[in-house]
Amino acid sequence: MPPKKRTRKEADLEGEYESYTNEQLRDALKNAGKNPGPIDAANRKLYINMLIKTQTTTETDTTTPSPVVLLSSPEKGYKKSKIASGSSSPLMRTPLVATRKLPSPSFSYSPTLTAEPKQKGFDVTKIEGLTAATFTPFASDGEVNLRVIRGYADFLLKQGVRSVFVNGTTGEGVSLTDEERKLVAEEWLKVAGKRMTVIIHVGSMSLKSTCDLAMHAEQNGAAAIGAMPPSYIKPPSLDSLVLYLQKVGEAAPNTPLFYYHIPVLTGVKFSMEDLLKAAVTDIPTLRGLKYTDEDMMEFTRCLACEKGSFPIMYGRDEQLLASLAMGGIAAVGSTYNYCGLLNNRLLKYFKEGDLKSALREQRRSDDAIMILRKYASIAGGVGAGKAILKARGFDVGPPRLPLLPLSVEDYGSLVTDLKSIGFFDWA
Repeated sequence: MPPKKRTRKEADLEGEYESYTNEQLRDALKNAGKNPGPIDAANRKLYINMLIKTQTTTETDTTTPSPVVLLSSPEKGYKKSKIASGSSSPLMRTPLVATRKLPSPSFSYSPTLTAEPKQKGFDVTKIEGLTAATFTPFASDGEVNLRVIRGYADFLLKQGVRSVFVNGTTGEGVSLTDEERKLVAEEWLKVAGKRMTVIIHVGSMSLKSTCDLAMHAEQNGAAAIGAMPPSYIKPPSLDSLVLYLQKVGEAAPNTPLFYYHIPVLTGVKFSMEDLLKAAVTDIPTLRGLKYTDEDMMEFTRCLACEKGSFPIMYGRDEQLLASLAMGGIAAVGSTYNYCGLLNNRLLKYFKEGDLKSALREQRRSDDAIMILRKYASIAGGVGAGKAILKARGFDVGPPRLPLLPLSVEDYGSLVTDLKSIGFFDWA
């Protein structure tokens, strides 16, 4: 579907706002009741579109509305664009139009930073290399063990891993209470300082909890936040997902948001290319994806979307080399906790054009992942991953129920299997 044509008024406003400096644009947004973050070349167009929408809302409200397709649980005051004639897919959409603001919930969506952000200089457009999806350390009694996180950060840095994704799938985020998630986030931000980029995952089954965690992450200076969608009561359409992410973005208006796409676990699978296109006008803080799926065609189309303005972090460690061949430059995964050196070599060889050596490192990584999968049938992927990290030299304790730790016998077998592939020589 071609993009929606600008009205004459919208075109005039666009021409006017294009002539503004970034500071003038920021002031105009504040006068319109918005709370913009830093404006740069990468996000300037998003904020211009936001300002145009604020100036044309009244005009939209006074016109006779077109027939609409309502969400299954519609929010009053919102309407979706009519599905194109002859289209069989609800994903073929024009930008969602806000006819008025949603009613405010019982908690604020406009937090004030309590301190200078620790990672204020983070440039989301330059994210590249490896990001470790960190494990949450637990003591033997199942309680969160914050004391080991400083050593954990040092362990990753020694492998050349300078970016972390905290409280995600690997971090058992959905098995933590909101308070535990905040404590873990605070500790990572405290020990990482300026040494590492810290992205905090805030997705949960509750929008209210997600927004609260997003506000907390911004107030404590996270470089960015990530959010997977609710996976029990799922968004029924792309438009409902857009509305959901709008509210998450409003909770942390000065922090880049990455949508966490992992359909094999969430069961939520819409076109990510369509989501990125919708984000241009509807989700100003959405700056990229954590893309954990095997659809390499969609992955490369997302990389090219909007002239490559959205960073896409690839999340399948076993296909890292393939993602690089398709144009990727950033990856996030659990095996980078203990195979950071290996995968950094892979990145180096690929950059140098030494594909034979890069492929050798990918095959070594895949050998380790096959062992991970073998023991995941006993302890789950997280439990098996924690056991490999322990064998590699850093113990973050057991997983939390319903996941189980490996028995002493199974752990011994795991170490034997790792030795058989030369893991301790090249990892």
